[in-house]
Amino acid sequence: MLAVLGAGSTTLAGCMDALSDDESGPADTDDGDGDGEQNTEPGAVRWPAIDTGEVLSDFEALDEWMALTGEISAAPDEARTGTQAAVVESDEGSAKMQLQFADGIDLVDWDTSVAVKPESATQVTVEFFAPTRGARLTSTRELPDEYDGWFRMDCGYQQKPGDDPDLSKVNGIAISADGPDGGPTKLVVDDLRRTKSAENGKALLAFYGGHDSHYEIAAEMLAERDWAGAVPISPAHIGDDGRMGRSELRDLSDRGWDVCSLPDVSTPLPEHPEEQQRQVLESARDALAKIGFENGSRHLFVPDGEMDSTTYELARDVHESAFLYSSGTTGVPPTEMHMIPLIWGPALHTGVRRHTNLSDQYDLLTVLRIPRIVDEEDVGINENRMSLDDFGLLLDHIEQRDLDVVTPSDLVDGSWERDGGDEEFPDGERPDGTILEAGRSHEFEGDGSRDSPTFDLDDGVLVANTTHEGDSEITVDVTEVDGDGTDENLVTTAGNTTGESIMAVESGTYRLEVDADGAWSIELTQPAVESDELEDLPVEAEGTGSDVVGPLWTDGRTRVVATHEGDGAFIVDGYGADGSREILVHRTGEFDNSRSYKAGGTVWLNVEADGDWTLEVMDS
Repeated sequence: MLAVLGAGSTTLAGCMDALSDDESGPADTDDGDGDGEQNTEPGAVRWPAIDTGEVLSDFEALDEWMALTGEISAAPDEARTGTQAAVVESDEGSAKMQLQFADGIDLVDWDTSVAVKPESATQVTVEFFAPTRGARLTSTRELPDEYDGWFRMDCGYQQKPGDDPDLSKVNGIAISADGPDGGPTKLVVDDLRRTKSAENGKALLAFYGGHDSHYEIAAEMLAERDWAGAVPISPAHIGDDGRMGRSELRDLSDRGWDVCSLPDVSTPLPEHPEEQQRQVLESARDALAKIGFENGSRHLFVPDGEMDSTTYELARDVHESAFLYSSGTTGVPPTEMHMIPLIWGPALHTGVRRHTNLSDQYDLLTVLRIPRIVDEEDVGINENRMSLDDFGLLLDHIEQRDLDVVTPSDLVDGSWERDGGDEEFPDGERPDGTILEAGRSHEFEGDGSRDSPTFDLDDGVLVANTTHEGDSEITVDVTEVDGDGTDENLVTTAGNTTGESIMAVESGTYRLEVDADGAWSIELTQPAVESDELEDLPVEAEGTGSDVVGPLWTDGRTRVVATHEGDGAFIVDGYGADGSREILVHRTGEFDNSRSYKAGGTVWLNVEADGDWTLEVMDS
């Protein structure tokens, strides 16, 4: 049971009902200045403790906490608020402590953060048991090498293992650290609290280096959606071959983009003396401001993903925000503005989709690093590039999840709320009669890899019945001739096979791009869809190779449990009668996991596989 929250505060047990109320709680004790914030200690709150939101633990009563690994002790000299912080430490490779709430607490519509000092740790993890370990959310921060100072950890969620969590009843929070080289491990913590979350999830797109493709391709694709991004760039590289010049950057700045500081360094900043680090940060900032990018120059993207305590303190002094390559989502707005995590944008199928889904579900922020954008065949292995197709899929996914796309200045200036996110799902009224009218049909056949003649389609869904007589995989992509040049996969299946596939399309002129090693035929149809064809959830399906599940009727957020026993590609996409698409699974080999699907209304699941698969679709 959590007992004393701070000087002059009430107990959590006595305020448990109030904690579930948006307007009151233990932190609502007025400190005399009329702002309703809790005064946790006579005297100044020391960063990274904060004085907004509501305290969950101020670590004044350590018997509330249980040591799961290692030992817990008081650290009076490290107190950020109150009279002491807490230390959890171990001679082994991890140290872990846990706080339990006897009656549970409500974290719906709240973000959680904690002050941490990793004196000997490479990773910090916070777990939320909602209500049990079997239904938990986890937040993990990988720490830069040699970082041992204080910072505030915003506990955006990265993993949702097991059952769906219920944040209205969180029965425990665990904080753990992993030490370097198997130990020893030592973490100092203080000021665990919650703050109100945003009303909608966010995404921030950072176009590293300001490449020509960011201006010629990405900026136009964002403009179609009325979105703006950030361009982290070194002033020394503006106008370099293959990069934007001042005129292009000014054009983007006029459209609401941020042109941000990405200092050019030959070695990571922590390897330089403090004064030299300051000079590097200030010089890059001032050079951008001098040529008209004062607004964006307030924001730092830390070069090489390296930061020690000195770099961190300098970033706080020189810049209004700082972004650091790490992993995970963060709250909106972040309580920690100078260690905002960002992730690798091209990892669309190995992390990005999960992070953006969690941002949608829990109103968090995902920051994505976007490298140069090239055609698929020019990506290469381990190269700092992203294919145009994957970039298009990323934008489609962000749009499908209805995330607000924001800039660093939005976060700093508090202009991050958008008009989106209000219409989450349809009103639940099941349609009656014809949902989609019948459209066009076409047939093609060939041998080996080739493009089809162009053909026209109407708004609706496109069903492909494919046969292939080869030994290897056949893939069929659909390209809109007058579109932006991105391909959408229609068929991916292995060997000598027949199968059915589906996708949503808009009216236009298209062609098929077929990659195969044998004879093939493809029959395309746009069938009418009637309301009496709709299946209600839950639905179970199984098959081998390509197939379609649906049409299904869904009222809102849906959970898809999928398995695959093949060695090749396993792809599950969700399509809506409204033309929406969401990538659910895009993996190679065996698979056994679940995915959330922000479905609403009439939908289909398209399965591409080279082995046996199963799907279970249910309300989430």
